[in-house]
Amino acid sequence: MKATWALIPLGFVAGTIFGALAFGDLPPPSAVPSPETTASDATPEATSDPGALQLVQVPQDPEARQGMTPDSGAPSEDSRITAVLASWRATDARIADLQSRLVNVERTLAERLQAEASDRREASKTADDRRDLLVAAGVRADLADDILWRESRIELDRLNLRDQASREGWMGSDRYREAVNALSEEGGNLREEIGDSAWDRYLYLSGEDNRVSVSSVIPGSAAEAAGLQPGDLIESYAGGQPFGFNDLRQATTEGEKGELVPVRVRRGERLIDAWVPRGPLGVRMGMTRAEPLP
Repeated sequence: MKATWALIPLGFVAGTIFGALAFGDLPPPSAVPSPETTASDATPEATSDPGALQLVQVPQDPEARQGMTPDSGAPSEDSRITAVLASWRATDARIADLQSRLVNVERTLAERLQAEASDRREASKTADDRRDLLVAAGVRADLADDILWRESRIELDRLNLRDQASREGWMGSDRYREAVNALSEEGGNLREEIGDSAWDRYLYLSGEDNRVSVSSVIPGSAAEAAGLQPGDLIESYAGGQPFGFNDLRQATTEGEKGELVPVRVRRGERLIDAWVPRGPLGVRMGMTRAEPLP
């Protein structure tokens, strides 16, 4: 009887403890992680039970913890914005580089196509056609005849040279290249022989492009400071007349860099004179055909 009464207080105490646990909605002992549980074993996934214990894995490396908020363990908003801006800047730099390369490729391709088209047009003209164009450009008839005769002889010599080199097996060698260069020098330069004015008219009458045009002006460039505008035709640079890209590039690299040289452009019906420092103008160029000035 005494043993029974002794167990009653013990049961009362146990019931009180379990009732308190149930009233506080505390997790059962099985939900409490054991001391052996490590941060690497825990997962940050949320559970549907609001009373379940949530564990967040925190990097051990101090550098890896930079930019993480103390509450969520995720990168801060400022660090994400900084990363996005850095990525945009890198992308813009790559795009600018690609655009610059594309401009150079397009310019080189345009020059090659222009040279090939010029060669085809020249080949399609008969000797009489070329003579008439030269005379119409202001070349004396006897000089035009002499030029055409020399060109015909050199063309035949070039064909015979190619035939000989193919038969004897030295096509493409240094000997062949030297012989071709010698024939080209013997033919001379038609522009130098007839002069810039006649050469200008000859290009125009032949349907060739004879003017470098300004497609756009780069901000902060010498061209912008001089007042050049898109659509201007470059009539002269440092006293010389450029008829193509190579003419203008060569003129800008001659003399002393930075020395002031005159440049004349045609803008509609007006001629505008300006001074620019010797060197890159800072324009994107195009080619066009324009009637020579009187």
